[in-house]
Amino acid sequence: MGNPRFRVRPSSIATNLLPLRGPCRTIDPVVSRLARPAFLIPLVVILILLAAGAWFWLRAGSSTPVSEATALEEFGEGGSRTTVGPRSGVWTYRATGDETVSIGPFDVDRTLPPEARIVVRPAPGGYWRTLAFSEEHVEASRLRVTPRGQYLEERVTTVRVAGIGRDDRQVLVPPPLTIPRVLRVGMTWAERYSLDEVKVEAAVRVLRREPVRVGDSDVPAFVIRTTADITGPFPGTRVDEVWWSPALSMPVRWKLDMDISGIASLRTTADITMTAPPPPS
Repeated sequence: MGNPRFRVRPSSIATNLLPLRGPCRTIDPVVSRLARPAFLIPLVVILILLAAGAWFWLRAGSSTPVSEATALEEFGEGGSRTTVGPRSGVWTYRATGDETVSIGPFDVDRTLPPEARIVVRPAPGGYWRTLAFSEEHVEASRLRVTPRGQYLEERVTTVRVAGIGRDDRQVLVPPPLTIPRVLRVGMTWAERYSLDEVKVEAAVRVLRREPVRVGDSDVPAFVIRTTADITGPFPGTRVDEVWWSPALSMPVRWKLDMDISGIASLRTTADITMTAPPPPS
């Protein structure tokens, strides 16, 4: 679980200091009034609110790890097999990174758990791939596999603070080609699509070949960088650098740098590396 860190931006704080006036006669009447039931009830309410606020912010600054069993139960289908795409099951990744969630004047910093999970389950003509950085940050993608490559058709993003949040489900129009069937170093292509009022324009480039150590073996991979500009109600930028294994049809390493603003903003940096493939379904 990450260490919670809370900040209030100074620009949002106004402090008024009022001088004290008049002699201080005695504190006995004050003590007497506080001892009455009419004053004890508001005091108890204030203490409850303070305790609730402390509990809320403690949860807000934490990232909850997702176990393999929980990942399979929430995002997978036991015994399922994909007919195209990667092997079904839970893929485990070693993870580093942190994120900042801003709500009004408050910034909540939280460290990502040391392990992330990617869960694969079948979908018509393709598969679902759900990346769980933590219980508070989950990104699911539905991909369709064609002879030309893999197209991203639907995305579900969940970001929560202290258990409060929602699933943002969007269909991509038109579905962008994310992974061509044949890759070569130097390839470039563009992704342009809409998610309701949000518009995304991304430039994609295959940078190089670079193996990644997974368990006791080196897995050959292409390094693919996607740089996206996002406009609309939630403007920002997102850069994904993926070490893509054609043999596994999965990322063996994934670096993310995202900065999204709006009513609530999210800044995430993460680096995850596969530790081992899942056992056979």
